Amino acid sequence: MIRAAEVRRLKIDSSNKISSCGVSVDGKWQRRCYSSLNGCATVISIDTGNVLDDEIMSHYCRTCEANGNFRYKNKENHEYSNFVVSSGNMEPVGVYRMFEQSKCLRKLQYSQYYGEGDSKGFEQVKNIYGNNSVEKLECIGHVQ
Repeated sequence: MIRAAEVRRLKIDSSNKISSCGVSVDGKWQRRCYSSLNGCATVISIDTGNVLDDEIMSHYCRTCEANGNFRYKNKENHEYSNFVVSSGNMEPVGVYRMFEQSKCLRKLQYSQYYGEGDSKGFEQVKNIYGNNSVEKLECIGHVQ
């Protein structure tokens, strides 16, 4: 993903400054509805088609389930879930996390948000770089 961002940035500008780009954004769950334990959100470059970032979220912890305590979180003894609010908020939170780190990690500013009509993620990031800094564009082939 770092190499994909570098390719995208250098395609437009060879300097080390932050470049603007359009991205396709979507979230997915392990199963339908808002009861899934696992989900992810992905950002794909419109120019290159490469995945620039992804955020994987989980309510599940194998150790906690084995011990019969689903909500126990002890960093010292095992890996634990990285997402504690409702599954319906996985997409907006994942999108926010990716946009938040885009400038420092990727040296990219995601200025155009291509997404489906009911995307909750856009509301979280439309002002992330400043007032109305991200433009929402409908992706008519998004489902494909």
